[in-house]
Amino acid sequence: MDTDKKLNGLKITCIGQAGLEDTHGGATRLKTTINLLKGLGAEVNLITYSFYSDKFGIEQKRIDPLLQSTTVCVPNNLPKFLKAFSVLPVFLYAWKSSKNCDLIFTNFRCILCSFPATILGKMLNKPVILDYLDIDRMVPDIIYRYVAKNSNLVFAISHQLVDKVKVYGCKNAVYVPNFVDPDRFKVDPATREKKRTDLEITKDEIVIGYAGSFWYVEGVPFLIQAFKNLTKKHQKIKLAIMGAVHQPDIDDDVPELVRDIGIENKVILIPLQPAEEVPKFLSAFDILCCPKIDCDVNRLIIPIKIIEYLSMGLPTVASAVGGIPGTIKDGIDGFLVKPGDVKDLEEKLEWIIQNPERAKEMGEDGRKTAIEKYSYEAIEDTIRQAISEIVDRKKERK
Repeated sequence: MDTDKKLNGLKITCIGQAGLEDTHGGATRLKTTINLLKGLGAEVNLITYSFYSDKFGIEQKRIDPLLQSTTVCVPNNLPKFLKAFSVLPVFLYAWKSSKNCDLIFTNFRCILCSFPATILGKMLNKPVILDYLDIDRMVPDIIYRYVAKNSNLVFAISHQLVDKVKVYGCKNAVYVPNFVDPDRFKVDPATREKKRTDLEITKDEIVIGYAGSFWYVEGVPFLIQAFKNLTKKHQKIKLAIMGAVHQPDIDDDVPELVRDIGIENKVILIPLQPAEEVPKFLSAFDILCCPKIDCDVNRLIIPIKIIEYLSMGLPTVASAVGGIPGTIKDGIDGFLVKPGDVKDLEEKLEWIIQNPERAKEMGEDGRKTAIEKYSYEAIEDTIRQAISEIVDRKKERK
């Protein structure tokens, strides 16, 4: 096969679990994948849910010549069982798109995406690619087994998920880690200065930053406690936390935790930002942290924020769980800490504070890792070849 083959003119129906404006890991993966596919010349028709919208209805947009978007907007305060009915309009729009497409692409974990995609694939005789990002214990394994067995290809963000989907009966799984555009995720000096001014950060203050979900598996309370301990020894430090509480039953109430331990004057709480704004805020920070806990979900993944942090070229501290130890070389391009160990986290953060020159080199090495292993250029050949093979195979069978 010609490895230089592009995907020019290939039409892809993509069913997504999040709108283009959403910022969580699944939405970020979706956007980066769509951008890569467009870069290879494919045309994408995206049909997606937006479960945390302040609107109710259907929005259709022509984003650019290669991307058409249809979003089913569902209000955030709607009960979950009612949100599930949004699968009906999503299925209808996906059916219309899939009749004229070459393949269907969707998120494996979200059953409101993968099950309709599988049914459409069988109905219309179209190849189906599933993107496997994490697990959902609420969905019975029998459904995932059906979806996996009836897919043509699964992209999995970790080797652990490759193994897991094969247990489900998938015969064609490819490791495709999370990836970023390093031209977007890098420190811009002008942006850094402006954001630090906006956030009232002085030049001599060191800012430890976190950006992402407040879901309890993220371990943000451990970061908050480690930071409080550090404030007793270091006066010129601040903690910046960017995110929001979406689901009170499973999310940590970060603002309340900050108030409870009395460090409001040292913590900058930043509301959830559009995806294009995230690198600008990260530019304002000095150290980036991913304090995930040890649990089933985290043992199977390599989170997108790790790749984004490394790409920024800032010293990164992350829990040694799941695929993270295979991504960060401890003490070389970042630091690994024991999940849930406040003391270990505190000590690694303090080392960075006390060794700014070595920490800077570590950040630079982290960016090199991101570019070499987790950039568009590093990933595109794998995706292009895998897609080309299943499309060619489908054409040969016709």
